[in-house]
Amino acid sequence: MMKPAPRFASILVVALFALGLLRAIPLLSHAPLLAIANSFDQARYTGCFELFPDRPATIRPDENSPNAPFEYYRFQRNPVRLCYGSSELLSQAAAVAVYALEEARGIERHSVRWLGGLRLVVLSLLVAVFCRAWWRRGNWPAALANAAVFALVLTDPADTLYFSTFYAEATALLAAYALFNLILLEAHSAWSRRGAILLALAALLLATSKIQHLVLPLCLAVGVLAFGRWHAPRWPWQGWALLAGAVVGAVFQFAQLGRNDLMMQSIRSFNRANIVFTGLLPAAADPVATTRRLGLPDACAAHSGKSAWQLPGLAEEVCPGMDKVGRLIVVRELLREPMAMLRFFRNGVAVLNPWLPRNLGHVEGEVLGKLPAQFLSWNGLLDRTPWLRYLLFALPLLAALRALRRSDRFALLSLLVAVLMPATFGITIFGDGLADVAKQGHLIFNAALSWSVVALVLGLCALRRGSAAGSGAHGMDAVELDQQLGPADVAEQHEPLRRIG
Repeated sequence: MMKPAPRFASILVVALFALGLLRAIPLLSHAPLLAIANSFDQARYTGCFELFPDRPATIRPDENSPNAPFEYYRFQRNPVRLCYGSSELLSQAAAVAVYALEEARGIERHSVRWLGGLRLVVLSLLVAVFCRAWWRRGNWPAALANAAVFALVLTDPADTLYFSTFYAEATALLAAYALFNLILLEAHSAWSRRGAILLALAALLLATSKIQHLVLPLCLAVGVLAFGRWHAPRWPWQGWALLAGAVVGAVFQFAQLGRNDLMMQSIRSFNRANIVFTGLLPAAADPVATTRRLGLPDACAAHSGKSAWQLPGLAEEVCPGMDKVGRLIVVRELLREPMAMLRFFRNGVAVLNPWLPRNLGHVEGEVLGKLPAQFLSWNGLLDRTPWLRYLLFALPLLAALRALRRSDRFALLSLLVAVLMPATFGITIFGDGLADVAKQGHLIFNAALSWSVVALVLGLCALRRGSAAGSGAHGMDAVELDQQLGPADVAEQHEPLRRIG
């Protein structure tokens, strides 16, 4: 059995938890409001409740406001009915319930800070629950790693600036964090109905959080199934549970994408324009020739590099025939010119930075105001240091190679991160071009940073154990690191996932 946790471990967990709150609370309570301005996406969700920013009546309720966030919202009718189904609506419904109580008291302007506070409470409870779960299993290094991720990543301003907004990024982050922990906790467990339900539910919540994540849980489920099958003759039940929730979520999302209301028509129009004008044409060696092959007028090549909202009108009006350009046609064009495909991916990686979007304001009342300097974020360092950013992305991908020869939880974690990053990146750039990669790829930075924090914490714990064991001659090796994220029972530490049958 793993030795009892040293006293310093519990102190560190509490200290890291407190550090996370000390980072998040001042930002969420700052005046003026600090949050990510609305690029329009928020209206897709608040429209379900007919809730929009409190602005003069001359401004259409769903009009975007990229310059600055708004603290106050009120219930009002929009000329076009907007509503995109998402697990994000669960948290928004809780905030709307508070607003309904305020309405009963005659209050018509409602602060988004209620939602920001709710998100922080939910995140804090999730972290506390998972820290306790790992601790009860005798795995204090994993509990410590969770607390460190909370303090150093999940409460980074690049995450908490989304809390006091109606964007779905916060919901996606919470769902992904919970899903990863559940997969790792259940990795060496016998089948249980509770475990299967929780895995399926977390996968469903992630799949339905954002359009960009509609197939992410499917990819993770395939990764878990492949990982388990590679190391044993039978398929792991954990993968099937994930797959069940992922399939339901994907079906739900595809059903929504097939809607033909004005909102979905607009989304499809913008997505088509973005993938052609920000993705395909800038990567093509001859944009005019590419435009012709797409069946578009030559003049459309002049819009190369522009996002949909920078066009002088709707894409279908500016470039007749755009409605016939599907993603398969775009992929065909990229495949006929391999260098264009490479440039497309290179350009996508370039605009993945920064973690905190530059094209949206962060401070209420300012024009494209940015996060005040007193709020420290990894975003600044990673933005200024490209080699560190690329190393951050490369490390979990390289570590995932260990999954071919080891079946421990750390190898599984590395594989999950290695699946999440390219899956999220791919669906983003092929779904909406390069118009908003930094925001849509929000989980990529979170996954890479969290992996590095976990690896560092487990590595330090392994070094300490090696030092305490004797002269320190044996130091830390792969087995030591594996055991920090293994189950309490040493006999299970290098078992593959449990199988069905």
